[in-house]
Amino acid sequence: MRNAVLLQPSYTLVRSLPVELQNSIKYLLLQNTPFFKKFLSSATLPAGGRSSFVSVSTQQYIARRLQNGRQDGPKAVQEYLRSIEIDMSLSGVRKLLKRMGFKPRRKIKTNFISKKNKPLRLAWAKKHHHLTVDQWRQWVFSDKTRVNLWGSDSNPYYWSDDGDILQPYQTEPHVEEDGGSVLFWDCITANNPGYSTTVMDGSVDSTVYVDILQTSLLDTLEYYDMNRNVIRFQQDNATPHTSKITQDWFSANGFIFETIRDWPAQSPDLNPIEHVWYQLKRRLNTYPTRPTTKGELEARITSEWYKFTKNGCLKYIDSMPARIKAVIRSGGGPTRF
Repeated sequence: MRNAVLLQPSYTLVRSLPVELQNSIKYLLLQNTPFFKKFLSSATLPAGGRSSFVSVSTQQYIARRLQNGRQDGPKAVQEYLRSIEIDMSLSGVRKLLKRMGFKPRRKIKTNFISKKNKPLRLAWAKKHHHLTVDQWRQWVFSDKTRVNLWGSDSNPYYWSDDGDILQPYQTEPHVEEDGGSVLFWDCITANNPGYSTTVMDGSVDSTVYVDILQTSLLDTLEYYDMNRNVIRFQQDNATPHTSKITQDWFSANGFIFETIRDWPAQSPDLNPIEHVWYQLKRRLNTYPTRPTTKGELEARITSEWYKFTKNGCLKYIDSMPARIKAVIRSGGGPTRF
């Protein structure tokens, strides 16, 4: 009350100030009252030291702008504060955002998903949501990845308060197979990783792909004594995978092609081998020197690939129910996988 009395003679002066400064004064008057402590969220309370001179309403406005992507980080927040005559250093803005519960995160690279494929992904997820972990362990997940001689680019950051659903501004869409030095094909099973094939030059056409299936896939199934009539082989629907030559090979070797081609387009987040690729590339990046030739790179890839264990494969295969749920929750859109 004492502070309020002191302010009364200057009431007209206060009313003439910008609204944001008026709110800041109200904030300072309220912050030590029982009303403030009882009704205002602890997320808006200062963590210690000097009290924040950014009002609660302004903090809430900033939070909404960060959550919907209209502001992308401290610099944008700083510019907004300056526009309402609040001058704050960049380090001060970062501290404010952290007190509000935000922290910097790398933008998550997601595969581009078209409007056409979103409902198809959703339908596929709903069709398979009943499968148990044991049933997913009957699947053989395959894919190919490009491995660069010089590693990959880092991801940019965004600021988040840990929301569950990915927003467009939190992702960085990219197209698969956007460069690299060698192509590496393999599969993972509930027993262990499969036999691999490295394509040193060029791309994978139908002839090359059939050769991979004839050697790496069949050798894997034979080594682990996996019955091709029981297992479910997974591949994406790239053109070489669905060509007449490939279809004929599957039919001649006892596979049911209609079940194999039943995989939604633009869905690497549903394929657990993608996480194995990530781990593989992390291991390759731990080498003290970069490979100088493709042959040296291939040797490193092969060496690291066969270090993966059964448990290492199961860790990701067993995540399939969670992946399915994530696709359903996102309405067929991108997920954190």
